[in-house]
Amino acid sequence: CARIGLCSRSEADRYIRLGLVAVNGTPVHNAASLVPSDATVALLERGQRMQANKVTLMLHKPLHYASCRAASGVPLARSLLVPANRAPSCRTRHDPRQMSRLTAADRLDEVLSGLLVFTQDGRVATHIARSPDLVKEYVVELAGGVSESQLAAFREGLAHAQEAQSFDSQAPVTCDLLGEQEGRGQLRVTVRGPLPPSRLDQMCDVAGLRRLGITRTRIGRLSLGDLVCGQWTVVRTSDICGPHDGT
Repeated sequence: CARIGLCSRSEADRYIRLGLVAVNGTPVHNAASLVPSDATVALLERGQRMQANKVTLMLHKPLHYASCRAASGVPLARSLLVPANRAPSCRTRHDPRQMSRLTAADRLDEVLSGLLVFTQDGRVATHIARSPDLVKEYVVELAGGVSESQLAAFREGLAHAQEAQSFDSQAPVTCDLLGEQEGRGQLRVTVRGPLPPSRLDQMCDVAGLRRLGITRTRIGRLSLGDLVCGQWTVVRTSDICGPHDGT
């Protein structure tokens, strides 16, 4: 199931235990069973419904909230997923507090803000955390101007960080100066692959840039748009795991 994209590996194990996976039309109950390479593997109807009903949310995470494990006294972003924070444009009436297995798809540290995905779908979580082709975009707010040498050092540091991850992808990092005004600068950084967002913060220090804030604005085709900080909305899985999500 996981290999052909019907679900994640952990979800496949659970569906097998429930007898909801069929091999050549026959339900199987042992995840360790050998399956011929030419076998037809499918989720039974109940498993298909369970998978289709899984929900994915997008939260505009504020600063000072942890995406997953948090130190003492640091609030979790999960605590913001309450009906009162549902975006007015969200047409569903889901209550995330009642959703089981709803987890953050990747890590967005307390010093970063912006787009954070929570999902019940293991395929979405795996794709966001591990895909070498998925594009993620960040806006870096800086105090003071940005010199050419600082910009070059920032780009070089990110490129080396990406190489250290051993990802084989085209144009892994781009960095553009969006503008400078009233003593502040703004960079748009596009990363391809699962480079930890915390590396952007580290590269600011390496390049001698004074960071005011880093906001993740896009994951694949999913954009933060006008979602207000602290609010959440339901999103389509296809916006993250679609055929052209790397653009």
